[in-house]
Amino acid sequence: MKDREPTPPETATPPEPARPTRRQVLAGTVAAVALAPLAAGCSTAATTSDDASDALLAMADAARMDAALVVAAVTGDPSLAGRLEPLRAARMEHAAALDQAGGRTPGQAAVAATPPAGDLAAVRDAVAASARTAGEVVPRASALQVGLVAEVAACCATYAAVLTGAAS
Repeated sequence: MKDREPTPPETATPPEPARPTRRQVLAGTVAAVALAPLAAGCSTAATTSDDASDALLAMADAARMDAALVVAAVTGDPSLAGRLEPLRAARMEHAAALDQAGGRTPGQAAVAATPPAGDLAAVRDAVAASARTAGEVVPRASALQVGLVAEVAACCATYAAVLTGAAS
């Protein structure tokens, strides 16, 4: 039996590398935003040096304002209701949780004034600002508060990214 030399494989063009889907990009963005505040919260100090209660209460007030801005945007363009209602509900939940974490009793918070007008861009900018603020609060937050603040940051950053895509 004669040894046969293997035939060289046919040369084929390599397939194009797979591009990430929009969902994968958004998931990566959310992970990066959520992990940044958590990483910032990890320090060598055993306790936080500042009390974050005032910052948490300010975040709660901003959450109410974001929800009011959503209402104004939907009032101006009712077709946005289906897309923005989950954001409004999430921001109201954030407000309640941040109030509790900051030591405010239920019903003690002032009702946010409804802005005279709002649109998708204003909502996007507001939630992007809320995500940045949450990242700034983490270093002062206690270990128990960091999870809540990171959740707020992730939610707001995700909506800012989604609304940026919607505005394009």
